[in-house]
Amino acid sequence: MHISSKTLGGLPIFLGLSEKDLTDIVHNTRFNLRHHKKGSVIIEEGQPCTSLICVMEGWMETDTYSDNRTYHLKELIESTQMMEPDKLFGLAQRYRSTCTAYTPCESISISKEEMTQLLERYIIVRLNYLNLLCRMSQQLEELLWQTHTTNMTERITQFIKQHSRYATGRKILHIKMSQLADELNVSRLEISNTLNSMNDEEKIILKRGMIEIPALQLL
Repeated sequence: MHISSKTLGGLPIFLGLSEKDLTDIVHNTRFNLRHHKKGSVIIEEGQPCTSLICVMEGWMETDTYSDNRTYHLKELIESTQMMEPDKLFGLAQRYRSTCTAYTPCESISISKEEMTQLLERYIIVRLNYLNLLCRMSQQLEELLWQTHTTNMTERITQFIKQHSRYATGRKILHIKMSQLADELNVSRLEISNTLNSMNDEEKIILKRGMIEIPALQLL
């Protein structure tokens, strides 16, 4: 993969820049290009976030664990994606999830030092980055203030959406029914009956210790 002004223009943080500015960034910024084989780790949970990484080509899978390690959620996502841009600054500068290449992938990374210079030099880059972080914050706020429902199908759906970083695509929630019942403060029987109904309606694919959601946006 070759870095060009067209390549950079497709990244969220560089949207709206002129051809001249994009060309200047290509010539004056150090980028790290990497090819990732299928199954290889792109970022690892707990790893310090010292660069802004964007996967440009291919499909990747993120895996995020609960703090007590009793359940975890896998999400299948397509490029172009910036990997946890909120971890580059702030108090928690370590990746929350592990990301692996689901297919062969190509990525571009920009060091924190280079990124800081770009933020200082170009107001459009600064505004794009702020808009990206604000959108993430607002999406989380919306999830927190959703109306509480007693419908069990809707409660399970809300639980999955609240734990998903990406609002669309395939998700696989690795969790025992007893653990999900504890999380939602209901009986295991209620969880079992609801999940089996959702499985019969082909909303999910239910397996032992695992709930697969083919497309979260359709749940």
